[in-house]
Amino acid sequence: MNADDNVELIFSDLCADVEIDGHVLTVEIYKTYLDPGWLLEVVNAFGTSTVFDEPFISDILAWQQFEMVVKEEGLVAFLTAKEKRRLFH
Repeated sequence: MNADDNVELIFSDLCADVEIDGHVLTVEIYKTYLDPGWLLEVVNAFGTSTVFDEPFISDILAWQQFEMVVKEEGLVAFLTAKEKRRLFH
C-alpha cells in the first residue's frame, strides 16, 4: 500500500445520474486535495467507465464537456462496441 491509496476524493455538486434515450449514465466529477484538476468520469449502465484524459480547471468545464459530447455523439460515446451491439441490434 502506498500513500496514494489514502487520498480523499472531493466530488463536485455537479455529479448526477443522467438519462439519455432511456439509459442512465452516472456522471462523476472529482479531484483530490493533492491535484487541483477536476476529472470527468462517465459510467454507463453496463458498468463501463469512460474517464477523460485531461483534467479540467473547474467542475463546470468538466460538466460542459460532458454536455458537448452528448450533444455531438449521443449515448454511443460512452458505450463499447459490444455494448452498442447489445443495445442496437
